[in-house]
Amino acid sequence: MAAKAAKQSPGYTEDAEYRFIGNLFGMLIACAGLLAGTMVREFSLDYWLEDIVPLLLLALTLRGLIKNGLDLAKDNIFYEEQKKQVAEALARQQSQMEAMADLGELPKLAAKPNYTEEEVLEAVSKRIEQQREDAAKKNKMAGN
Repeated sequence: MAAKAAKQSPGYTEDAEYRFIGNLFGMLIACAGLLAGTMVREFSLDYWLEDIVPLLLLALTLRGLIKNGLDLAKDNIFYEEQKKQVAEALARQQSQMEAMADLGELPKLAAKPNYTEEEVLEAVSKRIEQQREDAAKKNKMAGN
């Protein structure tokens, strides 16, 4: 059932190009069989029954070749439609971006300050001293 659902879903046909190439090689083999057959050797269609296997191979592979060729054409049309839809979406997005740019500039974030190593060490040491003083005050209060 999954195979049927995959075939009926819109979009690409799975491995159509490989099946097309396989049928093309099958036709080449069938044509080689016909060239080596009695009909070509005797230059007469009267011997078609003796060359029935290559004729059937040729008919089956020709049918598959046509079917897979149509699948490839359908896939190409689907691809072109998808490409147009993507191009339209990108154009819409670009026009929206231009409209937003026309409304005004967006607020900018402040630049990240670049501290030197000495400034960082000084700020950390001040913070540690402040925490020690606060702890000492709390201990004095707790001791009273």
